Amino acid sequence: MIATLDADLVVIPETEHLGVLEAMVEGPLAGLGYTPYLVDGTDTFTGQDVGLLSRLPIEAVGRTDERAPVGVTGDTYGVSKNLWARFTLDGVPTTLIGVHFLARPDDVERKPRREAQAEVIRRLVEAEQAEGRAVVVLGDFNDFDDETPDARGSRPITDVMARIKAAGPAPDDDLVNVLADVPPARRFTNFWDRDDDGEFDAGEFSAIDHVLLSPALYRRVREVRYVHAHDPRTVSDHFPIVVTLGRD
Repeated sequence: MIATLDADLVVIPETEHLGVLEAMVEGPLAGLGYTPYLVDGTDTFTGQDVGLLSRLPIEAVGRTDERAPVGVTGDTYGVSKNLWARFTLDGVPTTLIGVHFLARPDDVERKPRREAQAEVIRRLVEAEQAEGRAVVVLGDFNDFDDETPDARGSRPITDVMARIKAAGPAPDDDLVNVLADVPPARRFTNFWDRDDDGEFDAGEFSAIDHVLLSPALYRRVREVRYVHAHDPRTVSDHFPIVVTLGRD
């Protein structure tokens, strides 16, 4: 699937370790020019991290271990699976932030923790913007967009997407979700077999994976594709999002 997408940057939110990416670029992706990146995180439940394959020169990679308050409690929470990478995109200093947030978008009990995760990423976006960098935030947010409904009309119970998109000091620097550039019927990135019957039923496809772009990058968008080209019951229950940028 990755080979057919032919993307210059590939973010894989569920990567076991760097060795998996190395095996991919030395095996089925050999000769395609990818360099793998992964920063070990703190997820002890799945052991997963956010992986990156890049054909572009990467200047620096890292992760944020910052934590934010959980609602009105005294607890704090962070993003165990994340990665940031800095590079220059056609003369524009850019930071890519890959994320994988806490699951279950409709779970009220998890709402404050996922909002805390959003606050952590919002702060990171704001810091990168303050240094004059364009920003891409992408990955498995495990949440629905607040402005654009997906194929099944999902609406969020959190402010996760709104909070991250509004990072920065002014409305004109808000991040833009490419979801709105896709026809409504194709706005799904995930299959969840709710009744576990192995069949595709109404309401089992939704959009919980997103690509958010700074306005300077969004102006360069030439095409957005939600690639529904595999059986989500056998390969992955998530579908790739491909965003093609041109020159400004």
